[in-house]
Amino acid sequence: MARAGSPGLAQSPRKMLITFFKKSQKNFFYFKFVVIFTYTLKNTPMQRRIHRSNVAIKALPTLFFAGRAVLTFENLEAGTHMTVKVSQARDKQDRKRLLPLFHVNVSLLGDRVTRYLYAGTVNTEQGNWYLSRKVSPDEQVARVFRWLQAVTANPESLRGKVNLYHEGRCCKCGLPLTHPESIQTAIGPHCLKHMMESQRGFNPTEVFELAS
Repeated sequence: MARAGSPGLAQSPRKMLITFFKKSQKNFFYFKFVVIFTYTLKNTPMQRRIHRSNVAIKALPTLFFAGRAVLTFENLEAGTHMTVKVSQARDKQDRKRLLPLFHVNVSLLGDRVTRYLYAGTVNTEQGNWYLSRKVSPDEQVARVFRWLQAVTANPESLRGKVNLYHEGRCCKCGLPLTHPESIQTAIGPHCLKHMMESQRGFNPTEVFELAS
């Protein structure tokens, strides 16, 4: 049994006191860091957002029905956005044969927070838009579908109100865009050449609002 005044008993309270102060000091510095960080975050002005489309407004109908379009619409007034995926259907017997049918899927929250919702089908040959049977006419997806029908018919109505963005892939074939001009048009060089050859009177400079 240790005697009174022995080193074992004398150091015990001292060690406890030192441990207490170390923990207090650590907690104090942590608290100080949190306070300073919070103050800095609240009082640092946020950088101003740069609203700049990377898709020409006039090109919306061309890109929308290009074949594999993924386009984001940003509402400048409301500060909201949605992403629309449009894919062209193929013949079940001959997969190389493209049909004049396009499936429209919508992501209302953007940034892939929720899954895409199937909105409906567009028959470009007949000019008809068919809302999905699983979507009620008064649902938000249905309203978006009708809005898309209106703006693809009159893209100029979006100018100054909505910005358009592509995701860095060709809206026709889905391959990544690397050529500077293809990033500007959202269509790859080979796909653009094919569009010019297959569509009489197609003028990329006018459609994509390129500087002549």
